[in-house]
Amino acid sequence: MWITGSAVFSLSVNMFSAPNNIVQGGLTGVGTVINYLVPLLPIGTAIFIMNIPLFILAWKYLRGRFLIRTLCATAVFTAFIDLGSVFITPYMGDKLLGCIFCGVLSGTGLALVFMTGATTGGTDIIAMLLRKKNPRLSIGRIILLIDFGVVLLSFAVYGELESVMYAIIVIFISSKVIDTVLYGSNHSKLVFIITEKGEDILSAIFGEIGRGATVLPVKGGYTQKEKELILCAAKKIQIRNILRLISQNDPKAFTVICDAGEVMGEGFR
Repeated sequence: MWITGSAVFSLSVNMFSAPNNIVQGGLTGVGTVINYLVPLLPIGTAIFIMNIPLFILAWKYLRGRFLIRTLCATAVFTAFIDLGSVFITPYMGDKLLGCIFCGVLSGTGLALVFMTGATTGGTDIIAMLLRKKNPRLSIGRIILLIDFGVVLLSFAVYGELESVMYAIIVIFISSKVIDTVLYGSNHSKLVFIITEKGEDILSAIFGEIGRGATVLPVKGGYTQKEKELILCAAKKIQIRNILRLISQNDPKAFTVICDAGEVMGEGFR
């Protein structure tokens, strides 16, 4: 799935954004700008080089399967960009139409990568590292600020206000497509976990996924044993990893997952 997602995302770069001087968010946008200034340096190579120090820091502070998946996805994604630039014919027609398809393809590709519990590196790693240092920071806001900085960089390099406006359209469409593919109409889930190993499950969920939870003392109606009820709100994409962590730490845990119509607070809206 992440190989397919990387291929689709790279198509959005080679066919639409790079040929039309339209940046996408994150290091992909920075790589596009660098390629514009230094045409001999391929976009994918530039992106991978910029990710190397981030992976070194992430290996020190984050670790885990997430980092391995992200490293693989980033390597494949950047390779697809450089290989695709040789074979893919760029679209040079209506620029607004190109923006729309660029946003749809990039959003679809990223969503497929996210579904596997990985990312394409770049701003996602920066956001997670900053949040590791200060848990109060919102990952979404960090990424938004970085994307805003990349858009300003494109204006400084291209010198065209239209490029900035098109970039905003691409980022907006891409984010909406990601939400639609990943979450559908239900953006969040509510997980009830009844377990005797609450501390282990809590540590795993917070350490690997970064989600908080509420713990309540409960008593099993059948067993009459004292247990803990963990109440955790999470994004739909995170549910599979949460279930995996529950199974690893307490195979006998009783878990109920419900749709959450609306969730407000830190980490959500």
